[in-house]
Amino acid sequence: MRRTKLAYACICGLIVLGGARCGADAMAQPGRRPLRLPTRGDEAPAPSSSAKTSFKARFGAELALRLLKSTDPEERLRGVQRACATGTPEAIASLSQAAEGSSSLRSDGRALLELSRCLADHVDKDKARQALLSIVNMGIPSGAARLPTARRTSGDADEPARIDLARRTAAFALASSGNDRALEALYGAARAGGSGQEAALHALTAHAPREPGFYGTGGTLPPAVARALGRVGDLRALDLLHGAARATDPSLRGAALVSLAELGDARAIPLAKAALDTKDARLKVAAAEALVLLGAPGRDKIVLSLLDDPASAADAVRLAERVHSDALTKALAARAVGEPDADARVAAIHALGRSADARAAEALASPKLLDDRTVGTEAWMALARSPAANATELIRARSASHAKDAVRAYVVRALVRGARDRAMDDVARAASSSRDKALRAVGVLARVALSDMPLADALADADPWVRRAAVMGVYARPTEAALRTLGAHLRTEKDADTRAVLAAALLDRDAADEVPTSTLVDRAGAGNPDGPLSALALARRAKSRADGDRVGTLLASSDPLIRAHAARGLMTSELPDASGRLSDVYTFDVDVDVRRAAVAALAAREQDASAPSRKTTLELAARLDPDDETRGAARRALARIRAGSSGRAEVAWLRAATSGGGAPASAYLGALVRSDGLAVPIAFDPDGVALVPGVPPGEARLVLAPRVPPYEP
Repeated sequence: MRRTKLAYACICGLIVLGGARCGADAMAQPGRRPLRLPTRGDEAPAPSSSAKTSFKARFGAELALRLLKSTDPEERLRGVQRACATGTPEAIASLSQAAEGSSSLRSDGRALLELSRCLADHVDKDKARQALLSIVNMGIPSGAARLPTARRTSGDADEPARIDLARRTAAFALASSGNDRALEALYGAARAGGSGQEAALHALTAHAPREPGFYGTGGTLPPAVARALGRVGDLRALDLLHGAARATDPSLRGAALVSLAELGDARAIPLAKAALDTKDARLKVAAAEALVLLGAPGRDKIVLSLLDDPASAADAVRLAERVHSDALTKALAARAVGEPDADARVAAIHALGRSADARAAEALASPKLLDDRTVGTEAWMALARSPAANATELIRARSASHAKDAVRAYVVRALVRGARDRAMDDVARAASSSRDKALRAVGVLARVALSDMPLADALADADPWVRRAAVMGVYARPTEAALRTLGAHLRTEKDADTRAVLAAALLDRDAADEVPTSTLVDRAGAGNPDGPLSALALARRAKSRADGDRVGTLLASSDPLIRAHAARGLMTSELPDASGRLSDVYTFDVDVDVRRAAVAALAAREQDASAPSRKTTLELAARLDPDDETRGAARRALARIRAGSSGRAEVAWLRAATSGGGAPASAYLGALVRSDGLAVPIAFDPDGVALVPGVPPGEARLVLAPRVPPYEP
């Protein structure tokens, strides 16, 4: 399916379609069951001190070289694993030599990933450090995706991405060691600015050196390192950053000023004001950003002056989201209406939507914005979320001429800001009784979302558009009773598109248990928006050997969403080898959502606390996974700390349009992959709008459907 990343906490998006039924990257059919590789918990114990430890004596030099240099990816992988399990100086030396000199191994993502993890335990050895550094700095081989190593058992052929994962893992292996020489080598990669800089900086940010003096003097810092010091949050770096803020390099000065502001050091204010006189546009913007972050007097005038300069106008609009004044409101309103560039107009609308000024809300409610086909959706969304006290009144005033958009905006405002309004409740109630199916669908969604209409009554509507809208309203309050009601209607619903959305019932285990296994198998492999939840339900109910085979097929799917949901389902599965399967999934999967799901499921399986594979995988993820969220989840699990919930929920407002700007001619479905990893099926209404309440804060992405599933060999 086509994946669209949506980074706003409350999401507003436009999806332009080549045709009413087009889509991309559909959920794939399940593929082969993956080759079962031994997990670290299943490895043979290391030999005792009295046993022979010679790598040559145990394996033979000829066999070791043959395995490590083999053209067969499975042999290479076995060579790395067996040498790693030995752990002798000879074995580590052979692995290090292969890491630097074997072109076949350096094109093999799985072998490189395993090698990076292996060498992490030997960073005290010079050759291991050199090998890890060579992995960090290596480029992605141009032919990697076409090599036999790309045919991995999960069906994911993204070998370059797996090599990049190995590079980032190698960086974390060096940074997490605490070894001074390893940190110095990694810092060298960060300073060099080559292909390994990003991985090195990320690892150094997550595992900061004990002493800020490690980075040298302020005037010699690379700008990227200066910014990393601000993100680390270590106040011991203040003196170093002050030195950098006085450097002659404009890029370094700007980076240091922003980092000082992020650390809350008000001493940066005079330094930032002095930098405003520079002719370098990037330094001037950085200085303004530092002053805005520190709340310096006159910051609104500084942003306004940047707005007048074409070279800094885009950055000024971004900064205007944090500072407000009458003059800025007028300038942003003029920009939202008069700019020829659509992106510039949208940015100005977002800035107006952050202002509590009543005039900013009035600017958003202007017909020039609300009636504009290009930016109208963004204007309605910004008005709905505006902190201005008059926003609800302005929405109500536009409801007579823009009933559907006004009701949508009211739902967002009521759910996100708790701003209920009796007059708008009446408007929604009248809309839910309209003969116009589009208006009725919006009204029914609003009333179900606001608990103003029995769900059973909404699902009894004769029009499938309205029934789908009712399901969307349930996302605002997905109680067990509501999900079971959806499940009951799922068993009797005749419309195929409505059945796909009613599959939201699968979020509830009891409701999912009422769906036949054969139905779930069909839906999980059909490439439809309910496929991920079907995979989740199948894995959750798995008990028998046959169930395990089905789960294995799902875990081998070429679609990472199916793999991730199958892994998530194993969280509560009664399969005796569930933790082993999850460890296998985590070991080589390149998709971050799959690794997150595997770690979350392992963390929840406290009944398997004594399983070696569970403990080893969580320890591996806690130390070396380059994804911050995955690493944090593993650490909490090892510390037996249960993750809490913020309790907040946002609303996604999406619009699908054909290339001509119109709504799709027929029902259009998709799945919204939320920040918690769940992919919920959604339906766009007759206007091409999907309002999705109950979305956890954080990044989400949209997956459109349907389409023919991709071919899997």
